[in-house]
Amino acid sequence: MNPNELHSQQNEMLTNLESVKQSLLQIPNVIAVGIGIKESNDTFTDEIAFRVFVEDKKPLSELKPEEVVPSVIAGVKTDVLKPYVVKPRPDVCGTERRTLTKHRPLQAGIAISINSTSYGTLGWFGRLTADDSVILLTNKHVIGNTANDKVAQPKLGDVSKCCCCECGDDNAIGKVLFGVKNSTVDCAIARIDEEWTAGLNLQITNDATTEVLEVASPPTAAAVVGDVVRKIGARSGFTTGVVVHIGDAAVAGTDPAGGTISIITDQVLVIPHSTETYQVSDMSTGSQICKFAFSNNGDSGSVILNADNKIVALLYGGDETTNSVDITFANNIANVLAALTTGTFPVTLSSTDAGRRDTVKTRTITRSEPVTTDNQLEALRDANRDSVLYQLYEKHHEEVLQLINHKRPVTVVWQRNQGPAYVAALARAARETAYELPSSINDISREDLLLAMEHTLHAHGSAALKQDLLHYREAILTALSHTQNLDAIAAACKASGLIETIPSPSIPKLI
Repeated sequence: MNPNELHSQQNEMLTNLESVKQSLLQIPNVIAVGIGIKESNDTFTDEIAFRVFVEDKKPLSELKPEEVVPSVIAGVKTDVLKPYVVKPRPDVCGTERRTLTKHRPLQAGIAISINSTSYGTLGWFGRLTADDSVILLTNKHVIGNTANDKVAQPKLGDVSKCCCCECGDDNAIGKVLFGVKNSTVDCAIARIDEEWTAGLNLQITNDATTEVLEVASPPTAAAVVGDVVRKIGARSGFTTGVVVHIGDAAVAGTDPAGGTISIITDQVLVIPHSTETYQVSDMSTGSQICKFAFSNNGDSGSVILNADNKIVALLYGGDETTNSVDITFANNIANVLAALTTGTFPVTLSSTDAGRRDTVKTRTITRSEPVTTDNQLEALRDANRDSVLYQLYEKHHEEVLQLINHKRPVTVVWQRNQGPAYVAALARAARETAYELPSSINDISREDLLLAMEHTLHAHGSAALKQDLLHYREAILTALSHTQNLDAIAAACKASGLIETIPSPSIPKLI
């Protein structure tokens, strides 16, 4: 069945779902009903069905007539299933993709924690309706529900550990606001400390992948059975999957002595796409079985995006034992937002493009002379409107931004070489006179960034951009590679002939 046929049939099934549930739940042993891909011999097929969970799946010959689930209802096939088992996976099969790198500026897809041992994933960003503060979204089981607990990235450090006249960093990036875990959602938000909101990178990526995901506007959509989806998490990196279930499902207890079966409502279940190579280990039989997977422990809190780059679900767990592939469990994103609102913490999720304009709050600017610009670099540029620097800016800045934001190879180079972090450093230098620009961030020097960007812009840019890169590369490298502050950048630009004037008495500072 092709995607359009699946979508059409799903819409019709959703119309009948409540009446179908009411009918099927009258049958003894039936405990939950959803919509999704039919399974056969623990393998997913290409047929859509009403998925019917029973407390104890028995052979048809052992059932009384009143216990038999009809093979077709409302013109659609049924699929009788035993409860899934959601629990921590034992291990990974093959290459470990875990990444616990410290990232400043912050981005989604990276590890966060409230302690020094466990971790989950920073799923996405948004703003709190009450005060417009910037928040991060993840699971409650990742950061808890204790207000004002520190949230760290990647893990909570120890400030008391000192060596060589320097003490440790607790890695704190914010504080817990609210969390809730029930039969429908497992979600939490934390307010990000203001010092880390400047230069926030509204993209999803990490060191385990070269992929970069962006969130569209509007940022959310409903999950659709059969849709191909993607996520980037702190454990398994970038993976591709297929939505195989929406609606209610049954989950068995994990206690070997037997446990209560839980009904989880309005969930989104995902299996790995046929092209996905990531695998987890299933040890339920006593020996290792490697199974393809969409996620693993540590990916909790990741957002799941559809092909339109809209968030459809918030990942929280998985089951590697029940099927021939691992099954990922996620909360319907609409339910997550509703739960936050019910908890008196309504939020608006960010979109990548809108967020680039909106994430950093506007600051008041004090100037020593009339200059209609927003920071020192713009003041430097606009004080020299007949200069080479100004002409280069006018000629190429829109193209360069377009390439960084929308041309994946360029975006990857920019991200991998700490481009957003260096932009954040420049923003800080514009605020703090004594601040010295770092020569290296995460072992990537400024020269490394500039040379990498020169190469990728030359590969993907226009002929005019390529020509100017070649002509002015030495002047740009000299001005930006090793200078310690913005005054030094200005002096280097003047010495190389990029500008004629340095604003006097000094380059205006942001406050």
